[in-house]
Amino acid sequence: MSKSQDLTEGSIPKRLIQLTLPMMVGIISMVAFNLIDTYFVGKLGNKELLDLSLTFLVIIIVFRIMQWIGIQGTILKKFIILL
Repeated sequence: MSKSQDLTEGSIPKRLIQLTLPMMVGIISMVAFNLIDTYFVGKLGNKELLDLSLTFLVIIIVFRIMQWIGIQGTILKKFIILL
């Protein structure tokens, strides 16, 4: 079992680096994957690269709709609790 850490103690810059470094590695790896994927799909042809781009657009739209529903649900839940 890992011991819990108190984030309110110690050096602030050290804590920020400890918390942000894993996130930065994850984001950089996702960007690298997308760049490499785009490169190889681009070698297949323009139509395939267009298909990849349009698919990305659809995914972004769906994610934004899901995010909007989540935000609205949270607001509604807090509003109902206040009543």
